[in-house]
Amino acid sequence: MYFVFGAKLVASVLYTGIVTLTEFAQYVIHDWSNATELDRHWRAQHEICNPCFLKYDFIGRFENLKQDADHILATLAASGGPNITFPFLNAFNKTVPSVQQLKTFYAKVPSEILRKLVRIYKLDYELFGYDYRWACSDC
Repeated sequence: MYFVFGAKLVASVLYTGIVTLTEFAQYVIHDWSNATELDRHWRAQHEICNPCFLKYDFIGRFENLKQDADHILATLAASGGPNITFPFLNAFNKTVPSVQQLKTFYAKVPSEILRKLVRIYKLDYELFGYDYRWACSDC
């Protein structure tokens, strides 16, 4: 499939099957270094949300998704907004902390690929209070 955006021709490849985390990381690294516009889903957050220019009232964290969503929804309801709940489903092991699950997922990714990912997202890790040293102590 091909899509035209302005004068730019972009190829879209359809792929069905399982993509490993290493393969996905290689895709992000490749697009980061070779593309002028990386898909916004994989761009560094500081490039998208401008944390240095906007004063956010709340910054949620994925590992606290349910609690953070419940807090925001309760705040909205208290100020006259709708009283709704967040549909949460944890498909992973609920007894293992999300940070440990993340480390398990990344354990099979070669260290050089981890180093490149950390370099790409390092400012995000620092701005939003995440520790990247477990993945790359010399980055």
